[in-house]
Amino acid sequence: MKGTLDHLSSKRAKLSVPFNFGSGCSPLIPHDTEIVSSLCKTMEEQNQFSSEENVPFAQHKLLKEDLKKAVVSASDISESFDSFPYYLSENTKSSLLTPAHVNLCCKEAMEWTKKISFISQRVLLSGPAGSEIYQETLMKALTKHFDARLLVVDSSLLSSSSKSKESEPYKKGDRVRYIGSLQSTRFILEGQRAPDYGSQGEVRLPFEENGSSKIGVSFDKPIPGGIDLGGNCEVDHGFFCSVDSLCLDGPGWEDRAKHPFDVIFEFVSEESAHGPLILFLKDVEKVCGNTYSYHGLKSKLEIFPAGVFVIGSQTQADSRKDKLNGSPFLSKFPYGQAAILDLAFQDSFGRVNDKTKEAAKTAKHVTKLFPSKVTIQPPQDDLELSKWKQLLDRDIEILKVKANISKVQSFLTRNGLECADVETTVCVKDRTLTNECVDKIVGYALSHQVMNSTVPTPGKDVLLALSGESLQHGVDLSERMQNDHKKKSTKKSLKDVATENEFEKRLLSDVIPPDEIGVSFDDIGALENVKETLKELVMLPLQRPELFSKGQLMKPCKGILLFGPPGTGKTMLAKAVATEAGANFINISMSSIGSKWFGEGEKYVKAVFSLASKIAPSVIFVDEVDGMLGRRENPGEHEAMRKMKNEFMVNWDGLRTKDKERVLVLAATNRPFDLDEAVIRRLPRRLMVNLPDATNRKKIISVILAKEDLAEDVDLEAVASLTEGYSGSDLKNLCITAAHSPIREILEKEKKERSLAEAENKPLPPKYSSSDVRPLNMSDLKQAHEQVCASISSDSTNMNELVQWNELYGEGGSRKKTPLSYFM
Repeated sequence: MKGTLDHLSSKRAKLSVPFNFGSGCSPLIPHDTEIVSSLCKTMEEQNQFSSEENVPFAQHKLLKEDLKKAVVSASDISESFDSFPYYLSENTKSSLLTPAHVNLCCKEAMEWTKKISFISQRVLLSGPAGSEIYQETLMKALTKHFDARLLVVDSSLLSSSSKSKESEPYKKGDRVRYIGSLQSTRFILEGQRAPDYGSQGEVRLPFEENGSSKIGVSFDKPIPGGIDLGGNCEVDHGFFCSVDSLCLDGPGWEDRAKHPFDVIFEFVSEESAHGPLILFLKDVEKVCGNTYSYHGLKSKLEIFPAGVFVIGSQTQADSRKDKLNGSPFLSKFPYGQAAILDLAFQDSFGRVNDKTKEAAKTAKHVTKLFPSKVTIQPPQDDLELSKWKQLLDRDIEILKVKANISKVQSFLTRNGLECADVETTVCVKDRTLTNECVDKIVGYALSHQVMNSTVPTPGKDVLLALSGESLQHGVDLSERMQNDHKKKSTKKSLKDVATENEFEKRLLSDVIPPDEIGVSFDDIGALENVKETLKELVMLPLQRPELFSKGQLMKPCKGILLFGPPGTGKTMLAKAVATEAGANFINISMSSIGSKWFGEGEKYVKAVFSLASKIAPSVIFVDEVDGMLGRRENPGEHEAMRKMKNEFMVNWDGLRTKDKERVLVLAATNRPFDLDEAVIRRLPRRLMVNLPDATNRKKIISVILAKEDLAEDVDLEAVASLTEGYSGSDLKNLCITAAHSPIREILEKEKKERSLAEAENKPLPPKYSSSDVRPLNMSDLKQAHEQVCASISSDSTNMNELVQWNELYGEGGSRKKTPLSYFM
């Protein structure tokens, strides 16, 4: 692990001193909810590579020099409140400026403000998931405003131990000093008191065999409540110490015993004499998860000199993602990543149920450490909120890319590999790579490298250089496998939807994921105007909801009616809409919502809309809608049917309906004039799918015959002119009939050859295969035209009624009513 600070600004110098981050994680790894969930899985793997010293004891001076380089002055900062790239509420701004002014500009007033929490020297800045970059940008603007200096420190450094057991195991007879004032003392028994700081002793029970993290030490002077270590030392001289609370005795032991924060405290104290300084501690919950680290940090912060303003960073968990993850493990942690990272402070025998208590304890510690809390407030305007969320999502992607690059680079280094193109090749931003994924990526890359180039002879200092092409090959294969896994898990994710009752559970089986419908707009010939209108009304609000968040008139359309003669492609259009928009498709019919039990039909109708809301974006498709939502004045209609219609309309557009819910009702019918007026009102966009003209018939035929072998004499324009009045369904039936002609010919040929062979007592000839079928020719299509005729007449009563209804209520109608005849 390298680096102690988060280097998001190119102007900030990098720290080259290696640190051990104990059981925590690298400060370079961002902490949004999805990243933390992957950290849970790989925490144990990461820990085995964190065996370096925390701060090399001879390099405290070097650490101070690096800290000095990391301090950013106001003149080197371009961010300001006047040009702040994010939305910043006035409440958040004033809540920061007020205590900052008192602590940075009015040092003399601090004597009277110590007990006033709001203007405390220590402030907690809390923001939503993904606001890490936002918070640091805000700190830069605050620094610029007060012409101060900024030092950003990741709290992983503060919670790290001064020693790691793996790096320097103690042996029997080692002379040690007790330095446990800032360390964990959870092994202290009741009635005992920890030895004084700097007490000398000798290791008597190292417990090397079982790898215990406690050691029996015989101290030179008696200890109150001390023991004899089972007869291994004098009475009252023995004490069981944690490994982290000891250091080897010898010249310079005080320097070796220094906690990293001791060095930072000394540095900040010295720097405060040169002007106001803002200290930004990132992810302070990691420190507060450990009682003893918390007390050590608190003791230092309480005696910080005047002129230093300390701001702790807190990132809240994204509750929506926690719910989507469906993990009972994650749902117990109100503090998201901090609670999960608290695993680093727990013993292996800890239980998940104890994490709730740990989270509560952490929250209590954070409140005591930072008396004042400033919350980053999101914008109230829907349009501003949408833009704000987009910026945070972009920042999350940036942090994920940085984390993935760091992970791959670390893995390469540990395995004697190197690649100069890691930063340009590993651009995975939609997920956080687990250790298993990184292993596969490098494995694929190394295999590709070995197959396409020579491998150098292994040696002690020989590194195998992977090419950018090989690493890209590994990333591409990993992404392909991930995409395949997502497709396979789509159906499973729908089954995992939390249903409220048996009605939703039964309807869930009727939901069709968009990738299983298998129909796109390319499969539909013609109807270009209808397709463009559907893209604007349906797909755009589902795919880009942020564009419809401004004002009251930009709300997505809640209902669309497709009407027209039979066989014109209304159902195919509905399927294509669901596929192209990526929405879940719920096909509703009387069989799915009807019930023999009185009153259950209404419950099924209500469940349709509640389920559609849960799996949004979704399309509720009602085919032959006139049969379900026809006119209610029919005297022979059953009472149960009327109640179902009323329930459908109430849930569709009623008192409790949410205007911005991404649920669309798409209805299709051949008889729109039979619909109830209230239903028509709830279908504001009514599109007529009419019989195709000659140009559109040619497009339809070309789509139908796109994958067929055609002879050179096939003239699609001639076929289109022959099929006046044909619907899209009629044209498909014509082409299917024509395709049977070559098959009939080859069957006749087979029959004649078999008869001839039997008459001559010869072996039967082999049967023909699909490759022997001749291409479709114009003669086949003409012959099919004589067999298949139009299924609807353009002069029929139904067609005239459709045209008239379109004129009155449809898209582009004249809205002119035909006047009554004088002789009527």
